[in-house]
Amino acid sequence: MSSVYLIAALVILLTAMVCYVFISQHLAKKRKQQLRVLTALKKRQQLFKYMASGFPPGFLPSDLNKLVYRVLLNTCEQLAKLDPSGGYSEEFQLYSKQAENQPLAGEKPKLPPEKTGEAKTLLQELQRYISSQAEKGRLPQPQAAGYLAQIRRLMLQIAIESYSQQAKKARSENKLRLAIHYYSLARKLLLKEASQQNVKKQVEQLSGIISKLEAEYAAQEAPPASVVEEEEATRKAWNEFEEEDSWKKKQIYD
Repeated sequence: MSSVYLIAALVILLTAMVCYVFISQHLAKKRKQQLRVLTALKKRQQLFKYMASGFPPGFLPSDLNKLVYRVLLNTCEQLAKLDPSGGYSEEFQLYSKQAENQPLAGEKPKLPPEKTGEAKTLLQELQRYISSQAEKGRLPQPQAAGYLAQIRRLMLQIAIESYSQQAKKARSENKLRLAIHYYSLARKLLLKEASQQNVKKQVEQLSGIISKLEAEYAAQEAPPASVVEEEEATRKAWNEFEEEDSWKKKQIYD
Protein backbone atom coordinates (compact mmCIF):
# COMPACT_ATOMS: atom_id res chain seq x y z
CA MET A 1 0.00 0.00 0.00
CA SER A 2 2.87 2.28 0.84
CA SER A 3 4.36 1.71 -2.61
CA VAL A 4 1.08 2.82 -4.19
CA TYR A 5 1.18 6.02 -2.16
CA LEU A 6 4.80 6.52 -3.12
CA ILE A 7 4.10 6.12 -6.84
CA ALA A 8 1.11 8.44 -6.56
CA ALA A 9 3.23 11.01 -4.74
CA LEU A 10 5.91 10.76 -7.45
CA VAL A 11 3.31 11.19 -10.18
CA ILE A 12 1.89 14.22 -8.42
CA LEU A 13 5.38 15.63 -7.89
CA LEU A 14 6.34 15.11 -11.54
CA THR A 15 3.07 16.65 -12.66
CA ALA A 16 3.67 19.63 -10.40
CA MET A 17 7.22 20.02 -11.75
CA VAL A 18 6.00 19.85 -15.35
CA CYS A 19 3.32 22.42 -14.56
CA TYR A 20 5.87 24.62 -12.81
CA VAL A 21 8.27 24.46 -15.78
CA PHE A 22 5.42 25.11 -18.21
CA ILE A 23 4.13 28.07 -16.16
CA SER A 24 7.67 29.45 -15.71
CA GLN A 25 8.33 29.25 -19.45
CA HIS A 26 4.97 30.83 -20.18
CA LEU A 27 5.63 33.69 -17.74
CA ALA A 28 9.16 34.20 -19.09
CA LYS A 29 7.81 34.30 -22.61
CA LYS A 30 5.09 36.72 -21.53
CA ARG A 31 7.64 38.97 -19.77
CA LYS A 32 9.87 38.91 -22.85
CA GLN A 33 6.94 39.79 -25.09
CA GLN A 34 5.85 42.52 -22.68
CA LEU A 35 9.38 43.94 -22.65
CA ARG A 36 9.45 43.89 -26.46
CA VAL A 37 6.10 45.72 -26.61
CA LEU A 38 7.27 48.21 -23.98
CA THR A 39 10.47 48.93 -25.92
CA ALA A 40 8.54 49.39 -29.18
CA LEU A 41 6.04 51.72 -27.49
CA LYS A 42 8.82 53.80 -25.93
CA LYS A 43 10.47 54.21 -29.34
CA ARG A 44 7.16 55.21 -30.87
CA GLN A 45 6.50 57.69 -28.09
CA GLN A 46 9.93 59.31 -28.55
CA LEU A 47 9.38 59.56 -32.30
CA PHE A 48 5.96 61.18 -32.01
CA LYS A 49 7.10 63.49 -29.22
CA TYR A 50 9.78 64.63 -31.64
CA MET A 51 7.15 65.11 -34.36
CA ALA A 52 4.92 67.13 -32.03
CA SER A 53 7.75 69.57 -31.32
CA GLY A 54 9.92 69.23 -34.42
CA PHE A 55 7.66 70.92 -36.98
CA PRO A 56 7.08 74.69 -36.88
CA PRO A 57 3.60 75.60 -35.53
CA GLY A 58 1.07 75.41 -38.35
CA PHE A 59 3.39 73.50 -40.71
CA LEU A 60 1.39 70.27 -40.60
CA PRO A 61 -2.18 70.30 -41.97
CA SER A 62 -4.82 69.95 -39.26
CA ASP A 63 -5.54 66.28 -40.09
CA LEU A 64 -1.91 65.24 -39.82
CA ASN A 65 -1.36 67.27 -36.69
CA LYS A 66 -4.34 65.60 -35.02
CA LEU A 67 -3.04 62.20 -36.10
CA VAL A 68 0.37 62.88 -34.52
CA TYR A 69 -1.20 63.82 -31.18
CA ARG A 70 -3.71 60.97 -31.34
CA VAL A 71 -0.90 58.42 -31.78
CA LEU A 72 1.18 60.11 -29.07
CA LEU A 73 -1.69 60.09 -26.55
CA ASN A 74 -2.64 56.50 -27.37
CA THR A 75 0.99 55.42 -26.90
CA CYS A 76 1.26 57.21 -23.53
CA GLU A 77 -1.94 55.50 -22.45
CA GLN A 78 -0.62 52.04 -23.34
CA LEU A 79 2.70 52.75 -21.63
CA ALA A 80 0.92 53.87 -18.47
CA LYS A 81 -0.86 50.50 -18.31
CA LEU A 82 2.34 48.50 -18.85
CA ASP A 83 4.54 50.68 -16.64
CA PRO A 84 2.36 52.58 -14.11
CA SER A 85 5.38 54.09 -12.35
CA GLY A 86 6.97 55.47 -15.53
CA GLY A 87 5.27 58.89 -15.40
CA TYR A 88 3.34 58.28 -18.60
CA SER A 89 0.02 59.36 -17.10
CA GLU A 90 1.49 62.82 -16.46
CA GLU A 91 2.80 62.93 -20.02
CA PHE A 92 -0.66 61.98 -21.27
CA GLN A 93 -2.11 65.00 -19.46
CA LEU A 94 0.62 67.28 -20.83
CA TYR A 95 0.10 66.26 -24.45
CA SER A 96 -3.68 66.38 -24.07
CA LYS A 97 -3.39 70.08 -23.19
CA GLN A 98 -0.98 70.68 -26.08
CA ALA A 99 -3.40 69.01 -28.50
CA GLU A 100 -6.23 71.26 -27.30
CA ASN A 101 -4.13 74.42 -27.67
CA GLN A 102 -2.90 73.88 -31.22
CA PRO A 103 -2.99 77.05 -33.42
CA LEU A 104 -5.72 77.38 -36.01
CA ALA A 105 -4.81 76.61 -39.61
CA GLY A 106 -3.38 79.58 -41.45
CA GLU A 107 -0.67 80.42 -43.93
CA LYS A 108 1.96 77.68 -44.04
CA PRO A 109 5.22 78.83 -42.42
CA LYS A 110 8.42 78.45 -44.43
CA LEU A 111 11.03 76.15 -43.01
CA PRO A 112 14.39 77.67 -42.05
CA PRO A 113 17.22 76.09 -44.13
CA GLU A 114 18.63 74.34 -41.04
CA LYS A 115 15.25 72.65 -40.38
CA THR A 116 14.76 71.23 -43.89
CA GLY A 117 16.58 67.92 -43.35
CA GLU A 118 14.93 67.30 -39.98
CA ALA A 119 11.43 67.98 -41.31
CA LYS A 120 12.00 65.68 -44.29
CA THR A 121 13.14 62.84 -42.00
CA LEU A 122 10.13 63.26 -39.69
CA LEU A 123 7.72 63.27 -42.63
CA GLN A 124 9.28 60.08 -43.98
CA GLU A 125 8.83 58.43 -40.56
CA LEU A 126 5.20 59.54 -40.43
CA GLN A 127 4.72 58.25 -43.98
CA ARG A 128 6.13 54.83 -42.97
CA TYR A 129 3.91 54.66 -39.89
CA ILE A 130 0.74 55.45 -41.85
CA SER A 131 1.60 52.93 -44.60
CA SER A 132 2.31 50.25 -41.97
CA GLN A 133 -0.98 50.88 -40.14
CA ALA A 134 -2.90 50.72 -43.42
CA GLU A 135 -1.22 47.43 -44.40
CA LYS A 136 -2.15 45.92 -41.01
CA GLY A 137 -5.76 47.05 -41.41
CA ARG A 138 -5.59 49.43 -38.44
CA LEU A 139 -6.21 52.46 -40.63
CA PRO A 140 -8.83 52.64 -43.42
CA GLN A 141 -7.21 52.78 -46.85
CA PRO A 142 -9.06 55.95 -48.00
CA GLN A 143 -8.03 57.77 -44.82
CA ALA A 144 -4.43 56.58 -45.19
CA ALA A 145 -4.40 57.69 -48.84
CA GLY A 146 -5.54 61.17 -47.77
CA TYR A 147 -2.79 61.41 -45.15
CA LEU A 148 -0.13 60.21 -47.60
CA ALA A 149 -1.25 62.73 -50.24
CA GLN A 150 -0.82 65.55 -47.71
CA ILE A 151 2.65 64.29 -46.78
CA ARG A 152 3.57 64.13 -50.46
CA ARG A 153 2.59 67.79 -50.88
CA LEU A 154 4.68 68.78 -47.86
CA MET A 155 7.68 66.81 -49.16
CA LEU A 156 7.34 68.60 -52.49
CA GLN A 157 7.12 71.96 -50.73
CA ILE A 158 10.30 71.22 -48.76
CA ALA A 159 12.21 70.16 -51.89
CA ILE A 160 11.10 73.25 -53.85
CA GLU A 161 12.03 75.58 -50.98
CA SER A 162 15.43 73.89 -50.66
CA TYR A 163 16.19 74.33 -54.39
CA SER A 164 14.94 77.93 -54.28
CA GLN A 165 17.16 78.76 -51.31
CA GLN A 166 20.20 77.34 -53.10
CA ALA A 167 19.27 79.23 -56.26
CA LYS A 168 18.91 82.53 -54.38
CA LYS A 169 22.30 81.99 -52.74
CA ALA A 170 23.91 81.31 -56.13
CA ARG A 171 22.23 84.39 -57.58
CA SER A 172 23.48 86.60 -54.72
CA GLU A 173 27.00 85.37 -55.52
CA ASN A 174 26.45 86.22 -59.21
CA LYS A 175 26.58 82.53 -60.19
CA LEU A 176 23.73 82.84 -62.65
CA ARG A 177 24.31 79.53 -64.41
CA LEU A 178 24.14 77.70 -61.06
CA ALA A 179 21.01 79.62 -60.04
CA ILE A 180 19.36 78.63 -63.33
CA HIS A 181 20.33 75.00 -62.63
CA TYR A 182 18.62 74.96 -59.20
CA TYR A 183 15.48 76.71 -60.44
CA SER A 184 15.33 74.25 -63.35
CA LEU A 185 15.54 71.31 -60.91
CA ALA A 186 12.66 72.80 -58.92
CA ARG A 187 10.56 73.24 -62.08
CA LYS A 188 11.34 69.68 -63.22
CA LEU A 189 10.20 68.35 -59.85
CA LEU A 190 6.95 70.30 -60.08
CA LEU A 191 6.27 69.05 -63.59
CA LYS A 192 6.64 65.45 -62.35
CA GLU A 193 3.86 66.14 -59.84
CA ALA A 194 1.61 67.94 -62.34
CA SER A 195 -0.59 64.86 -62.80
CA GLN A 196 -1.31 64.61 -59.05
CA GLN A 197 -1.13 68.20 -57.82
CA ASN A 198 -2.08 71.64 -59.10
CA VAL A 199 1.34 73.19 -59.68
CA LYS A 200 0.61 75.28 -62.79
CA LYS A 201 1.06 78.63 -61.04
CA GLN A 202 4.37 77.61 -59.45
CA VAL A 203 5.67 76.28 -62.78
CA GLU A 204 4.79 79.56 -64.51
CA GLN A 205 6.54 81.58 -61.77
CA LEU A 206 9.68 79.48 -62.02
CA SER A 207 9.65 79.63 -65.82
CA GLY A 208 9.52 83.44 -65.61
CA ILE A 209 12.45 83.55 -63.17
CA ILE A 210 14.50 81.16 -65.33
CA SER A 211 13.84 83.20 -68.51
CA LYS A 212 14.92 86.39 -66.73
CA LEU A 213 18.10 84.77 -65.40
CA GLU A 214 18.94 83.32 -68.82
CA ALA A 215 18.62 86.79 -70.35
CA GLU A 216 20.89 88.23 -67.64
CA TYR A 217 23.39 85.43 -68.17
CA ALA A 218 23.40 85.94 -71.96
CA ALA A 219 23.97 89.68 -71.50
CA GLN A 220 26.72 88.98 -68.98
CA GLU A 221 28.49 86.58 -71.31
CA ALA A 222 28.12 88.73 -74.48
CA PRO A 223 31.29 90.71 -75.45
CA PRO A 224 31.19 94.53 -75.06
CA ALA A 225 29.99 96.59 -78.05
CA SER A 226 33.46 98.13 -78.52
CA VAL A 227 35.01 94.69 -78.96
CA VAL A 228 32.32 93.71 -81.46
CA GLU A 229 32.89 96.93 -83.44
CA GLU A 230 36.66 96.40 -83.44
CA GLU A 231 36.28 92.82 -84.64
CA GLU A 232 33.91 93.96 -87.38
CA ALA A 233 36.34 96.68 -88.54
CA THR A 234 39.22 94.18 -88.60
CA ARG A 235 37.14 91.70 -90.59
CA LYS A 236 36.14 94.43 -93.08
CA ALA A 237 39.75 95.59 -93.53
CA TRP A 238 40.90 92.03 -94.08
CA ASN A 239 38.20 91.44 -96.71
CA GLU A 240 39.21 94.64 -98.55
CA PHE A 241 42.86 93.57 -98.44
CA GLU A 242 42.03 90.16 -99.90
CA GLU A 243 39.98 91.76 -102.69
CA GLU A 244 42.83 94.17 -103.53
CA ASP A 245 45.42 91.39 -103.47
CA SER A 246 43.24 89.27 -105.74
CA TRP A 247 42.88 92.17 -108.22
CA LYS A 248 46.66 92.72 -108.33
CA LYS A 249 47.29 89.05 -109.03
CA LYS A 250 44.73 89.15 -111.81
CA GLN A 251 46.53 92.18 -113.41
CA ILE A 252 49.86 90.31 -113.32
CA TYR A 253 48.40 87.22 -114.98
CA ASP A 254 46.68 89.35 -117.64
